[in-house]
Amino acid sequence: MIPRAIFQNKTSSVSFLFFTCLMIFVFLITSCSGNEKKQPKENMVVDDSLQTAKSIASEDSMMIFNNNADWLSESIKKNNIDWNRFHLEEFWSDDSLQKKSFQPDKEFYKDYAQVLRWSPDSSYVLDIGSYGSVKIKDNSGHTRIEGGEPDTEVSLLYPKEKNKVRLLFFGPGTTIVDGRWLDSSQIAMLGLYDENGNHHPDTLMWIINAKENFFRKYRWE
Repeated sequence: MIPRAIFQNKTSSVSFLFFTCLMIFVFLITSCSGNEKKQPKENMVVDDSLQTAKSIASEDSMMIFNNNADWLSESIKKNNIDWNRFHLEEFWSDDSLQKKSFQPDKEFYKDYAQVLRWSPDSSYVLDIGSYGSVKIKDNSGHTRIEGGEPDTEVSLLYPKEKNKVRLLFFGPGTTIVDGRWLDSSQIAMLGLYDENGNHHPDTLMWIINAKENFFRKYRWE
């Protein structure tokens, strides 16, 4: 006959071992389940980002081609513009833009007309070239604009408020080709960026919501 004390000790040891194994098993199952739950969340973030980019590109495409895209063809010098060749590289909001006082002389809007783009409701003026430019008058008294500074600034002017906001600033190597208003608040601009100075510049396009300060940058490939 096995003594009762020894039997109880063996029983307790077996119970403890069984309980320990059970806890380890539960822990492993819980850890695996946790990892499985985390992975879809990470994938979801990536999927959401891709979906957002696709949605933005789709909406911009509609705006571009519903608002006379001929200027785009002329600027790129391609007869048929294939939107699939524009790749959305970045999109961002900029809440740090600040209005600054802008008190131009009375001839400013006339003299710089060739680099100014008025919005349909005249609330804004897109300035793609007055920064660092030089006004030159010919013998007939007509004014033409010539580049001076190697840097380029793109600004949004508020003629009624006499304010301005700097939207973009570029160093040497970037040239703004043209800009258009797609509606009363959306701007599209084309530019050339020669990063390496090899005379084979990249063609870039920015679309900007002037009211919400929302920027999108595309590259033509």
